[in-house]
Amino acid sequence: MSGERNLTKKLGPWCKRIDGKGPQHQMHMKYSLCSCFKGNDTLDNSQLRFIAQDNSYVDYTGTKIFARQYWLMTVAALYKTMKLNAKNGVENCFYELMPSSSCTHADNPACRVMLEQFGTRAYLDIEFKQPCDWIHHATSDMEPKEIGKKIATMFHAHLEQFLECDCQLIILKSHRQNKLSWHFVAVCSKDGKEYLFRDSLAVMAAMEAWDEAADLSMFDYHEKGSVKNAIDMSVYSTHKLFRIYGNQKEGSNSGPLIFACYYPKKHGKPRFRDMLVLQPYSAEPARGQFELVGVESTTKLKRQRIGRAQASAEPKARKRAKVGFSHSHLALEQFFFGLDIWKDAKLHLQKYFKDGINFDAAQFKSIDTVYVPLCTTKCPFNKGSYNGAHRTNHSYLYIYFGSGSCFWFCQDIDCKGKKKQIDFPLDLKMRMREVYQRKKAITIQI
Repeated sequence: MSGERNLTKKLGPWCKRIDGKGPQHQMHMKYSLCSCFKGNDTLDNSQLRFIAQDNSYVDYTGTKIFARQYWLMTVAALYKTMKLNAKNGVENCFYELMPSSSCTHADNPACRVMLEQFGTRAYLDIEFKQPCDWIHHATSDMEPKEIGKKIATMFHAHLEQFLECDCQLIILKSHRQNKLSWHFVAVCSKDGKEYLFRDSLAVMAAMEAWDEAADLSMFDYHEKGSVKNAIDMSVYSTHKLFRIYGNQKEGSNSGPLIFACYYPKKHGKPRFRDMLVLQPYSAEPARGQFELVGVESTTKLKRQRIGRAQASAEPKARKRAKVGFSHSHLALEQFFFGLDIWKDAKLHLQKYFKDGINFDAAQFKSIDTVYVPLCTTKCPFNKGSYNGAHRTNHSYLYIYFGSGSCFWFCQDIDCKGKKKQIDFPLDLKMRMREVYQRKKAITIQI
C-alpha cells in the first residue's frame, strides 16, 4: 500500500513568505529534504515534480485576490486532483514549473537533483488576438488558423534539421472568441529512442537557433502601441511556467487546453502524462539526452551548440566578424543607396541615436529589409545593470521599408523576443509604403 500512496503523493501548498523564504524557495527546500530518503518507498521523491497553481480568493473587503500556490506532486496525484476539482466545480489552473540548471535558489540542490530524474521536451507557446494587426502583409493574408499550421510546420522542420532527429508534435489548443492559442510539445527521437533536453534553458538554445535561421518576424504584430510576436520566447527562462493539458488561465474565458491533433497527423490521442513537458529518463524504453547545453544563466548569454567545446572560464573578447557580401547583397546595397527614403531614414536614425550609428555595417537582407548592428550597449528596455545599459551585449535595428517600420532589438537573454518600435515621421513612412505598395515608377540615382 505504501507504494500506491507514493504514486499519488503531493506536498504543499506553499503560498506565503515565511522567515524571509518565498513559497518557491520553501518548495525547493522540501524537495531537497525528501531527496535524503531516496529509495524509501514512502518518502522517495523521484516521481515528484514542481507544480504551480493559480488560486484566487476573496479577502475580508470583498476584493478578489489572485494568488499562486506551489506544490510537489506526482503525475498521478496531479491527475487525481484535477478530476476532483472538476467534480466539485473548481477551475483547474495548474502549470508545470521547470527545474533549471541555473536555479535562482543557489543554496539549494533541488533542481540539480530533479534534473537527474527528468528531462525536458521541446515546447512552444503561440497566442495572438483575432482580429490581429499583423505587420507583414503575407501573414495578414493568411487565415488565422493557417498561421498556427505554418508555425507548426516551421517548428517541426527546424527540430528535425537542427537536432538530426525524427519529430512528432503534440498540438494542444485553447481558442476563444477573440484570441487563438496553441501549445506544442515535441517528441524527438533517434532510431526509435526518445531524446530529451537537459532543461528549459537547453530548449531555449534550440529556439534561439531557430530564431537565427528563420524569419520569425513574419509573425510580428502591433498591439497597444508595441510590437509583439505570436511565438512567446519568454517561456524558457529559469523557473518559467507552462500550462498543463486540461487546465485554463484563471479569471479568463480561455477554456481548458484540449488535444487538437498530432503533427504529422496520426490516429489516437496521447495519455495525460505524455502531454507533459517534463519526462522521466527512467521510462520504458529508457530515454536519452541531447548534447545541447543552454545558457549559463538568464542574464549572461553563454550558449553552447551541439559539437562545440565548452567555453573557458575567462573567454577572450571577440571582435565583431566582418560581413561578407554576395553579388545579390551588393545589388541590394546599390538599390537602397539610390533611394531618397533610405537617405532620409538614415538621417532620422542618426538624430535618434545621438551617440552614433554606423551604417557602413548595415546588411541588406531583402528588397525591403535592412539590418543595422548598433555599437551602443544601451538597452531599448532599460534592463541593463549599468544605468539601464548592458556591459557587453549589443543591440540592433531591423528596418522594414514595405511597412515603414523600424524595430530596436537587444541581444541580452532577458530581452529576447521583445522589440521597441522607433517611429519614422509620418511623411517618410508614407513615402516608404508608396515605393513598395503602389504600382508606379520610381527614380533611383546611382
